[in-house]
Amino acid sequence: MEAKTVHVNGIQLTLTFREYAILVFLMSSPKKVFSKSNLFESVWNETFHGDDNTVNVHMSNLRNKLAKANPNEEYIETIWGMGYRIKS
Repeated sequence: MEAKTVHVNGIQLTLTFREYAILVFLMSSPKKVFSKSNLFESVWNETFHGDDNTVNVHMSNLRNKLAKANPNEEYIETIWGMGYRIKS
């Protein structure tokens, strides 16, 4: 965490500040489901006004980068109608 680097399958990922923050936030409480509003307010430090496109885009980019490094594993799980969590 000090170096702010992420390695998957021996490959170092290049993440944006927000992508890294989302991943750290999800990993801070494995098995806990985080809503889009909770993610937005915690990562962006702003009030969530219902537009979840920002979270969707960043989550999609993060998932794509994780999938490129290890296509056989899904790291972030969508819990329909609730939010996201790290897949365990």
